[in-house]
Order: sequence, then structure tokens, then C-alpha cells
Amino acid sequence: MDFTVSYHPITTEQMREWYFDVFEDLGAAEDLKVRIPKEQLKHENLEELEIYYKGKYLEMLKRSRNLDYENFNKWHGYFLAIVQGFFEKFYFVQGAALSSVIDKEFSKMYFTPWREIIDADYIEDLSSASKLNGPFSAGAYLAPEQVKKLLNDYENDDYTKELLEEQFEGKRIEVLIAALKYASENNQGLIEATSVIDPGEELFEEPSCYSNLFNCDVISAAVFTTDLAAHYDAIYKGTGNDD
Repeated sequence: MDFTVSYHPITTEQMREWYFDVFEDLGAAEDLKVRIPKEQLKHENLEELEIYYKGKYLEMLKRSRNLDYENFNKWHGYFLAIVQGFFEKFYFVQGAALSSVIDKEFSKMYFTPWREIIDADYIEDLSSASKLNGPFSAGAYLAPEQVKKLLNDYENDDYTKELLEEQFEGKRIEVLIAALKYASENNQGLIEATSVIDPGEELFEEPSCYSNLFNCDVISAAVFTTDLAAHYDAIYKGTGNDD
């Protein structure tokens, strides 16, 4: 898998407040306050940043309102992930996904079907699944209690630890665990998605993001950059390939 996969801590209440209520009425966003991390305030004005990202947030909602997809993951699920990044911290890894873990019991134990948490008006006539559907798609959803269980099982069950470290190789597992810990500490669930952020394929390339890039936790970029540097180092030394 070559997709950039992101993980978005969020509660069902936040889904309604940040996405569904505003999807129905853009005016519902009037009192919402976007998250501006301290790092952005070193060179920018808070009020200007809030106006900019509030506008970008509303633009994403308008895009979603103009769509009519038959697949929930590609429509509301994906835009839920985008919207989350304007209000909360999120994480990403390259080429690894919880919904790609090859174990039938894993998904049953740790994923909640979208139909169990989304109002029927937004999903009953759409197809949905607890897995990614290519780029620009939501994947699995972990409820808050499932986030806590997966984190606990990773720390205490050798089989679960092996499954996750096989999928999230190297330091990518650190990103996943950081996302699980953050969501667990805040009693949030976790949305999996692709193509919310594109970190680029070249060292020092400027990343692009449909949400607020600065709300992406620094561990994600650190691990990605380290892996990318190692990839190019292997190519230069003739031990890797440029695919």
C-alpha cells in the first residue's frame, strides 16, 4: 500500500458538532473555534489564522455538500477525517493501516461498523465498510472502548503486539501507539483515512493537507522523514530501489 494513512481522534458527539450539524446548516459553524497550535503562532497572528482555517474548514463542508457519492467511506467518512483535523490533533503513517491487518477476529474485536454510529439519513442508502477504499477514503472506525482495548492488548498480549508490529513496521508503530494513547486519554474513538495529507515523495518537499497541517502530531513527520531518508540512502548506496 502506497497511500498515506491518517488517524483522527474523535467522538461521535464531535462528529455531529463539527461535521453533520454544519453539513445541514453552515450557520451552525458560527460559534465553533478551530484549533491553532502554538507552533503556528510564532510567525502568524492568531486572529488571522482562525479566519483562514475557519474559511478552509467551511470550504471543505461546502465541497461535501455538493457531492452525491454512493459510498459512505468515500464521502462522509472521508470528510469527517478532514474536518477533524481543523479541531484536533491527528497522525499519519505511510503504507500501513489497521484495516489491512490480516486476521478476521481483529476487525470484529476492534472495529465498530459505521452503521452503528452514523444516523441513518447519512448512510442507509450508501455502501460502507470497515476498510479503506483506495485513496480519498475513510477506513475503519474504532470506538473509544476499542481504542483502549487495542492499546491494552498491544501492551499485554504478544499476539496482538506481533500483528500490529508486522503491519506497522519499524518506527511506524510508534505513530500508531501515539494516536491510540492520545485518543484513549481523551476518551475518543479513532477514524482511519487515506489522502487527507500528502507528505510528498522527496526530502524537504512541502507537504499538502486538506485540513490544518499544523495539527498533525510531530512524531508522524519525524518517522516519515526518517524512513524517506533511509530509502534514498539505500538507493544512493545501491542497496535499494527507486520504486
